[in-house]
Formats: sequence, structure tokens, C-alpha cells
Amino acid sequence: MTKHYTIDLVEEHEAVNFYSIHLDAEELSELERFFEKFPAGSPYDEDIDTIIAWLDRIGEKGALERYFRYEGRYGDGVSAIPIETSRLRLYCLRLSEKILIFGNGDVKTTDSWQNSSTLSEYVEMLITTSKYIASRVNRGTIIVCDKEIIGNLKFTIDEKK
Repeated sequence: MTKHYTIDLVEEHEAVNFYSIHLDAEELSELERFFEKFPAGSPYDEDIDTIIAWLDRIGEKGALERYFRYEGRYGDGVSAIPIETSRLRLYCLRLSEKILIFGNGDVKTTDSWQNSSTLSEYVEMLITTSKYIASRVNRGTIIVCDKEIIGNLKFTIDEKK
């Protein structure tokens, strides 16, 4: 199965810009799709409020390393918004203190994201995106400047099932 997607700017803040993966086949970005899974009145209202509070803090102060729990592989920048008391995970790619790229997330029902078919799909997409961005930065087809990612932000992943 082949997935085509872009990286789109979703929110601008004083200290950081929030981007999100947007699959061509979907109307909403992955960040929006995450929040749609947990409407008001869901059992995860408190967790969603906590995530929103973290996003507000990151918007004000920047994507400082201490705000994230690393979830991917060393050096790829894949993290989760830290909620120590929750099983809810929102995954993102921290490019710098000024740029975050959000993927999707869900309820963690296994001991690790690797053992969850849903979560592993989200994390693996961010890991692959991180590699693509690094390669394009090296080739000069993407430039990371302050809070902006400029250049070819269209990607394709061929998934082997």
C-alpha cells in the first residue's frame, strides 16, 4: 500500500510552529484526526485537557527537549507528548525548539508502541518522515529556517504488508 502525504503548517505560535502530516486520502491532518477520536465527553477528557495544556506551554516556550518523551530510535526526533498518568499518546517529530511535526496517536494498550499495530504505524511514519527530511535537507531540497520548513514537503511511503 502506498501513502502520499504532505507536511502542512497547522498553527503558528510565538516560539514554535506546529506542522502536521496530512495524508492525501484524508480531509483532516493527522493532528486533527487524533483530536477527533476523543470528542468531549469521552473517557479521555482529562488526558486531552492535559495534552492541550502541554501544547499551549510548548507554543509559549518552544519545543524544549524536556517537554517530550522520546519514543522512536536514537536521533530521529520522534517523541510523545508526556502524560505520565495516561495511556493516551500523541506522537510528534521534534525538528528543533521551533518546529514540531505532529503525527497521530491513540490509546496505548500494549507494553510498547512496537507491539501495537495502530501506534507502530504512526511512529514508523514519523521515523520515515524524519529520514526523508534529513535526506532532503542534506540535498538542499528542504531548508529549515527559524520556525519554517521550506521546500519539497510531499512524501510517499510504500508499505510492505
